[in-house]
Amino acid sequence: MSIDASAFKDPSLFMLSLKTPMIVGIAGGAQAGKFLMCKHLKDRLANYPKTRVVILSMTDFYRDLTKEEHDLFESGELNLDHPNMFDFDSMETTLKNLLKNEPVTVPQWDHRSHSLACKQTMQPADVILVEGTLALYPKSLRDLMFMKVFIDVDSDQRLTRRTQHLVTGEGRVVSLNQMLSEYVNFVKPMFDEFVLPTKKYADIVIPRGVENLVALQVLENHLEDHLKKRAKLSIDTQSVGCHANPPSATTPSIRSDVLAQSAQSPFKNIPQ
Repeated sequence: MSIDASAFKDPSLFMLSLKTPMIVGIAGGAQAGKFLMCKHLKDRLANYPKTRVVILSMTDFYRDLTKEEHDLFESGELNLDHPNMFDFDSMETTLKNLLKNEPVTVPQWDHRSHSLACKQTMQPADVILVEGTLALYPKSLRDLMFMKVFIDVDSDQRLTRRTQHLVTGEGRVVSLNQMLSEYVNFVKPMFDEFVLPTKKYADIVIPRGVENLVALQVLENHLEDHLKKRAKLSIDTQSVGCHANPPSATTPSIRSDVLAQSAQSPFKNIPQ
């Protein structure tokens, strides 16, 4: 659960910072309950003092369609589940800026017409929950994540959820036949080819999704523990700053202590 700075042009930018947000990637098949889990985590972590949590959905980072693709979308023949439908570069840039505690402009997608509706400003946060079927697919995104989660829900159960209503995850109203056709032709093949293989990158695999209360509690506890450590380290740093002389070159500083104590910590490699 650490960030690999070697993939970036200027790895020296990736310094330890107690204020650096935690990005948690949550992936899984369609109708696995990814957004529901994000809302659950947001509600729980929001009770932690001075903690801001935001949710970033991959479905707001679709790329613009060509005219031919838009015609296919209107006829229900466009594969919206393929990786080439997403603007991963824009998503990566957004996450990097959030890691630097900078406000970002996030697209708001109109899923009925599959077009950009507007853009909204997202303020910096302590915890950034990134959800989407392909949240763990690009290595460039995985390298920015503090923790990677895969929700493992049986495909039959996910299909049942999909057919319980005739409004897709993209907000489109479709017939049952069209929904089943999209599942067979697009959703299931893309899950098998692109989504399921990303399970191996997950730090935590949660069977049954939000129904797995024990796994949810483990995940919550881990995030809360890390928030507590950050708060304690921040207080310790302020306390040291109020006392006598700064550490000499031969005396371990607070920053080196943190590095030594947090071999697994992503905060050793992320933008300050």
